[in-house]
Amino acid sequence: MNYSNCNKMPGIIAVRWIKAAQLSSHLMEKFVAGLPIAIGTPGTELELVDAASASSLASVENNGLVCKAELEFKTLDEVPRDEDIAWAVQDADENWWLIGTRERNYPTVEISTSAGTPSGDPAVSTVKVTHTAKIALLPVAR
Repeated sequence: MNYSNCNKMPGIIAVRWIKAAQLSSHLMEKFVAGLPIAIGTPGTELELVDAASASSLASVENNGLVCKAELEFKTLDEVPRDEDIAWAVQDADENWWLIGTRERNYPTVEISTSAGTPSGDPAVSTVKVTHTAKIALLPVAR
């Protein structure tokens, strides 16, 4: 199976977080087996302040494929800090991608918050999501 299509994604137009427990089991294994995957839950969409970016890097380690996905965006919304979550992103071609699954290891989330300016700019949070797995960026069936 060719996984190269997992690394091609135009600009991000929507970002949602989903409780990992709400996802179906073994989505990565289903994708590797050639089955289409579906999210099955809408999740919580975040309002993006600026353009979001996502990337995926595939490498071979110990004769096996390892992928690392990164997602970065700015938002005014609260992002859960104490739950196991996965991320769904929609690209400019209206394709959905999933970062993380129901099973461990979950994506790592770093959140930094900056104060707004006295002239009235709001305080925003910069969220950086990283995930390393056999397939870190799963295409979701339409």
